[in-house]
Amino acid sequence: MNDNKDLILAILAVLVPALVAFMGYIIHRKTERIKIMENQLSEKKYLAYAGIVTLFFNILKTVKAGKTSDDDWAGKMVDLKRDILLYGSESVFYAFNNFFDVSTNHPGDIKLMMDVWLKLILEIRQDMCGHKSKLSKDDILLNLMQSRNEIQKFYNL
Repeated sequence: MNDNKDLILAILAVLVPALVAFMGYIIHRKTERIKIMENQLSEKKYLAYAGIVTLFFNILKTVKAGKTSDDDWAGKMVDLKRDILLYGSESVFYAFNNFFDVSTNHPGDIKLMMDVWLKLILEIRQDMCGHKSKLSKDDILLNLMQSRNEIQKFYNL
């Protein structure tokens, strides 16, 4: 009877560590796959967010230069809408939709449009930084206008 117990213990002594090692390997592989997927999602999110900002600055440069553009802004915007729907955070998605709602329903209200665009940019920064951004709308306006006097003129419109 002791021989059977010894045999069972010997088999368990071999099988348990092998099973634990196998389970560790499976968990490690799943963890690696999750990390890869998170990195891919993060990169796609970054590209979508960068696309929004890039398109805005391209439009801004074109307007400041007094040119008309041959760029397909509407087509780019549809692509960005798709990417934000798929990869953007919920707060960025809602801010993006709000920007389009305001720009469609209040196209002449530059202050309101700028306000919702600034909120969108702040949401993007919040999502990308992973913590509460300390930047304000005025900080972003200062970056765009490069003068506090210009910001004040804008608010006084």
